[in-house]
Amino acid sequence: MNIHQFVQLIHTALPPETAMKGDRLGLQVQSGRTEISSILVTLEITEEVITEALHKGNDCIVTFHPLIFSPLISLQENDRVGRLCTSLIKHEIAVIAVHTNFDAFPTGTSAIIAEDLGLIIERVLVPDRTYNGSGIGVVARTILPISLQGLVTLIWEKCGSPVRYTTGNNKEINRIAIVGGSGTSFIDDAIESGADAFITADVKYHTFHRAKGEIALIDPGHYEMERYVPQGLASLIKQILPLGEDISVSVSTTITNPVQYCFS
Repeated sequence: MNIHQFVQLIHTALPPETAMKGDRLGLQVQSGRTEISSILVTLEITEEVITEALHKGNDCIVTFHPLIFSPLISLQENDRVGRLCTSLIKHEIAVIAVHTNFDAFPTGTSAIIAEDLGLIIERVLVPDRTYNGSGIGVVARTILPISLQGLVTLIWEKCGSPVRYTTGNNKEINRIAIVGGSGTSFIDDAIESGADAFITADVKYHTFHRAKGEIALIDPGHYEMERYVPQGLASLIKQILPLGEDISVSVSTTITNPVQYCFS
């Protein structure tokens, strides 16, 4: 398939207009090759992911986190992004970024997290004014009321990382707002939604103070919240590919989280 046709398929399913302002989407790296036949879906691109793509024979990587975000003045080997871009071009591997337009997709990032926690999705937290059903975050409810400690334990079991949190104003949790990734700017929306808890990542110390007593604020970690996104994105790509198109789609098995934890 022609790579530009593939990008158009993605943008039809995930309109760039639904992405947050300033996001970097679409074709980010292309060599002389215009046809693709094997796609690797990853959370983000690292040298290890490129090595995996080479071993699998992938000629295209779809990444959730854009490789190029800030404008590049030059490509240099001693710069991380420059080094990765140079390697990708050398090995004729194209890169396509799909980011907050997948966050805004009805079954995108936050919905994947909610379903993994066994929650019932009620609505979008911040609806898109143009695209019905799209928007950032979800509001979901528990099947049965759960204590805050029970919810934190559940998140810890699912995410496998230390969970930072502060208490809200309810002893039981019935309704939960979720924004996958860095979503603290939506804390007021979470409070106004009537949620008892808000799950998001990259929460600063003073934001925990802001939430305490109003809404339980829970931060499982950025990577930990988005680790299942590539699987959901790969499933969508398989759905939108034309019937009979001979293109393989696989999910990266490389752990790209740069953060390590000390437990002793």
